[in-house]
Amino acid sequence: MISIRQLTKTLGSQQVLRGIDLEIATGETCVILGRSGCGKSVLLKHLIGLFQPTAGEVWVEGEEISRLPERKLGGIRKKIGMLFQSAALFDSMNVEDNLAFPLREAGVKNEGEIRDRVAEALNMVDLAGEQKKMPEKLSGGMRKRVGLARTIVGRPACILYDEPTTGLDPIASDSINHLIRRLQKRLHVTSVVVTHDMRTAFTTADRIAFLHEGGIYFHGTVEALKAATDPVLTDFIEGRSGDIS
Repeated sequence: MISIRQLTKTLGSQQVLRGIDLEIATGETCVILGRSGCGKSVLLKHLIGLFQPTAGEVWVEGEEISRLPERKLGGIRKKIGMLFQSAALFDSMNVEDNLAFPLREAGVKNEGEIRDRVAEALNMVDLAGEQKKMPEKLSGGMRKRVGLARTIVGRPACILYDEPTTGLDPIASDSINHLIRRLQKRLHVTSVVVTHDMRTAFTTADRIAFLHEGGIYFHGTVEALKAATDPVLTDFIEGRSGDIS
């Protein structure tokens, strides 16, 4: 589904990504793991054309997208949905209108079809019947679910998750983690999950890519990461800073 080849990104004087190579198979969930500020979200934004690389290539379903003009990225963005950290809901619109917005922007004009697709997406995230609620009335976990419903209402082939459990309590986080896994199986989507949360990584991943110092330090299964003895990996997994007080 996605092929990243020698991807390099420099922001100002800082080289954030240093020759990233990563293959993400169709239908799998790949978790991109690493410390805060290591470039995880920067990498994610290249997959949807929000960033252009300093060097290297990004391929989506056989098409190199990294230097496509904005007007040609529309077709790619129909294939790829993104759940932002904040859920990015329109506060002036109720839940139904938030979900209907991308459908109308895509040219869907039949209001009956829009209502049906909105209801279907809300049902998939366990929010059936919540169409008329305003975002201000939603809990943090519900906002994430509505954001996810808006992502899947367009029926993408791939979903990108940017820190999906940030700001949520442990129970809400666990619910979102299991929802990511359930949607992968139900919709057969490719999923890319950026996180620094080990519970999210271990619950959702088929494969994990660990970013360190701008490169892929580890890429493999959950079981392989759990069995790792490399101190860079074990310190991260166990939350050890290495500082001596």
